[in-house]
Amino acid sequence: MQPGHETDPAQIGRYRVIRRLGQGGMGRVYLARSPGGRPAAVKVINDHLQHDEQVMSRFRREVETLATVRSAFTAALIDSELDAPPFWLATEYVPGPTLHSAIVDGGPFPPELGRAVLAALAEGLADLQGHGVWHRDLKPHNVILSATGPQLIDFGIARTMGAAELTQVGSWLGTPGYMAPESITDGDTGAASDVFALGATLVFAMTGRPPFGEGSMATVSYRTVHEDVDLSGVDPDIAELIAACMHRDPEQRPTPQQIIDRCASDIDLVQHPAYQKALGAHGAATPVENATVPAGVRQELAGGAAASPTVVATRFEAAPGAGAGTPVPPGFGPAPAVPGGPPVPPRRNRTRLLVAGAVAAVLVMAAAAGTLVYRAAQDDSPGDRKPPVAGRASDRPAGATKAPAGGEPAGRTSPDASRPAPEAPRNVSVNAPHTLAVGEFVESANRKLVMQPDGNLVVYDENARARWASQTFGENYTAVFQEDGNLVVYAPGHKAVWASNTNGNEGSVLLLLENGNVVVQHGSDVLWEAGSDR
Repeated sequence: MQPGHETDPAQIGRYRVIRRLGQGGMGRVYLARSPGGRPAAVKVINDHLQHDEQVMSRFRREVETLATVRSAFTAALIDSELDAPPFWLATEYVPGPTLHSAIVDGGPFPPELGRAVLAALAEGLADLQGHGVWHRDLKPHNVILSATGPQLIDFGIARTMGAAELTQVGSWLGTPGYMAPESITDGDTGAASDVFALGATLVFAMTGRPPFGEGSMATVSYRTVHEDVDLSGVDPDIAELIAACMHRDPEQRPTPQQIIDRCASDIDLVQHPAYQKALGAHGAATPVENATVPAGVRQELAGGAAASPTVVATRFEAAPGAGAGTPVPPGFGPAPAVPGGPPVPPRRNRTRLLVAGAVAAVLVMAAAAGTLVYRAAQDDSPGDRKPPVAGRASDRPAGATKAPAGGEPAGRTSPDASRPAPEAPRNVSVNAPHTLAVGEFVESANRKLVMQPDGNLVVYDENARARWASQTFGENYTAVFQEDGNLVVYAPGHKAVWASNTNGNEGSVLLLLENGNVVVQHGSDVLWEAGSDR
């Protein structure tokens, strides 16, 4: 949770504000209570976006999706205001730890509990699909273990079947390691993709390991398409079902109802000792301290750290160091004239200039049998897993290969499994001028600077946690590292909305350093830093 701010309202609609839970480029989220004392998480659109039609279109779609999903397996939308500013929505609380936190802190689930959780989550997916919705970002971070059973949260990139897509070229959809192969190679998402993510989520719950290991975004995505999930240590019966869920051919995956039938679980899930242990360890009885926040503007509040972000989402999760640099007032001109305080005083860099030359595209990965491209999913949103060098999500070129379409479940050996996965360099140097359009990025082995489709320029670490952000929001923004040494985020029309205030330093370079920091450096002097090495 974040401390109160002078600008925080005392009241939002009929809800009395207690404290701020988080904030992002799109809005702020508050813990609030209704007149009758019911706790709620209230998300409010930022003032300067209240009349932005593109933002409001996205926000209305989010509300409509939440209103569509009325299920025992989701946090319900309980109120909203879409007619007059300030625009907001409120959801109920779901007290409890995330599945990710429960496994990290308490270890893998035993077979009988894993089977029951698999059945419960499959029931949740069946319920969503019965309402005509695909989740599209199922992962351990997006499952809450509540006192009444597992619940699905974070519908920031959910899609209603048949709904028109809010097209955004250069965006990615889902979380590497949990995205289905067809989502990576072709941008295809649907019910079967949710089933793949369900299987991957259970791998983590049963082993404590990410389903396709650690590594950069490119590496994990490569493994997902070309290698087999490691099911060692998983009970053979449930391992067979998980392998079926993660079959490379989406047509061969079971439906949620078939998963429920095959699990045939008859235990009282919430009374299982391991489930109760997870609830008790995280103080799930105190909803104020363990509350979900709507649509992904969410933190793991007990620890104060931002939850792992999704590669594509209509959201930003608060990042340490956000706000360094200067937000530019609306209507102010191009970058060199950006107003504000003086730049960060120059100081000696802890690491010298490291890698020179042009930055190569890592998400285009050459392989003996062809090339895999981390394709731009044309959808409505942006940021989980490790960060490549400069690149762009783009349509698959001639010669790119799809994931194998048939025959082999993901749990069996394939000829591609032995191919080495490419890794990004530990240090990256970017010379000016360099532009990052929507979906483009610069990446080292442990940091990724990406211009997200929601307008945020964000630094992610090797665990896909947001470490710094410009906290800007809008459609079709670009980031430019200029020849004068200034790093600037521009809105359409070349209107500067954020800048590092390092202009007047021709010959500067933008560095992604091995120690985790992202800096603008002139000679040996650091002019600006994201502070992302913490």
